[in-house]
Amino acid sequence: MPDSIDLARYTVFTPPDPFEDHTGPFYFRIDGDASKAGTVHCVLPTEPRHGNYAGGVHGGSILTFADYALCLVAGRAADGGTNTSFAMNVSIAVEFLNAGRVGVPLEATGEPLQVTGRLAFARGRVTQQGKTIALWSGVVRHVARTKVMGRKDQAAAAPSAVPQAVPADFELLANASVYSRHIGPSYARKEVDGATLIQPTTPHMCNSGGLLHGGYMMSFADSAVTRAAGIVTGMAPSTVSFAAEFLAAGDATAPLVTRVEVPRHGKSLAFLRGLLEQRGKPLLSYSATIFLRPRG
Repeated sequence: MPDSIDLARYTVFTPPDPFEDHTGPFYFRIDGDASKAGTVHCVLPTEPRHGNYAGGVHGGSILTFADYALCLVAGRAADGGTNTSFAMNVSIAVEFLNAGRVGVPLEATGEPLQVTGRLAFARGRVTQQGKTIALWSGVVRHVARTKVMGRKDQAAAAPSAVPQAVPADFELLANASVYSRHIGPSYARKEVDGATLIQPTTPHMCNSGGLLHGGYMMSFADSAVTRAAGIVTGMAPSTVSFAAEFLAAGDATAPLVTRVEVPRHGKSLAFLRGLLEQRGKPLLSYSATIFLRPRG
């Protein structure tokens, strides 16, 4: 850890967040008025489990960190830094400017733009050793944390989930990236203009409120768009930009299914869109621009 980052001055999120604990830990601190720019500082120490095919930091990991930063910056601006509100991602856009290196911490800061009775808007950046890795902007819905935790207690009392079967025509992605394998197994089926992917859900994919974590859903979607781009073009893909709109909440009782389309691609870029569903219910609408390069 660089001398400029003393993790003893930071904290992890409370109450515990299963997905952030599984893929992190993520750290943050607040210096000053949480409604002001730059007062929330987030850190993600990167390790081999955050890696992609090329040995850099996986795009899904960066998306999760951007989601974390957005919810911290916008959420703490909404509640004055008291952690009494629960921030739920409504929409986010991320532009990837540089590759991240495994073994060096990622940092994120942001600027609250506006807080209303239900929504909070913010923007910021992810950096590594002073270099900008990604820019992000988004909107969260903020509600009372006590209300969300009450719903979590009700969900915990519900009957246990049944086994999550995968159709026989889907193939296990045995050659998935380190980060994707760390999250959990996923399965793919080639389509004429893209691919369909399925991933069984488990409790470690949830947030502190007991629902599927926004960073998890975007991680699965990012893996899906790069897989679909590779299938359609035969090239090696990497994400340039990713935008998502959260339509509904999911839980860890049924698989997620996403159908990825590749409406257009050229020699160096592919444009994709997809819809992530659970039990036929749309949860996440997303689009991405993918950079293509020859394999090997």
